[in-house]
Amino acid sequence: MSETGNQPQNLRGLKALVGIMGVLIVIGTTVVVGTIIHRLYTKFLAPSTVQNAQGFAPPPPGPVAIPAPPAMATAPAQPFTLPKGTQIESIAPAGAGLAILTTSATGQTVLLLDPASGKTSLAVQSAP
Repeated sequence: MSETGNQPQNLRGLKALVGIMGVLIVIGTTVVVGTIIHRLYTKFLAPSTVQNAQGFAPPPPGPVAIPAPPAMATAPAQPFTLPKGTQIESIAPAGAGLAILTTSATGQTVLLLDPASGKTSLAVQSAP
């Protein structure tokens, strides 16, 4: 047997490493818990919607004129009219134009509107 086998080894480096890792675990846990608490108490800012007692209120039916932006204005925009009894359910951006979901007695329709010219085209129409 050798003399070094019976003597205790110097574990100072290992103790320092364990201590540093313990501090890192405490700091990491504090950051995670702090982030969770911050996100729970931060006010979420969602886009506002117009609501009434029944929920979402679509705009009243009638002609809608969408003028072109001043930089693109070459001709006045044509008024956009819907048939009587047709309701606009939602409006969403679609490329350079707008997609308009309408509901009527004949079913639902998605129209594509070009704001610069005011022209519409039929994208999808469902059965009644």
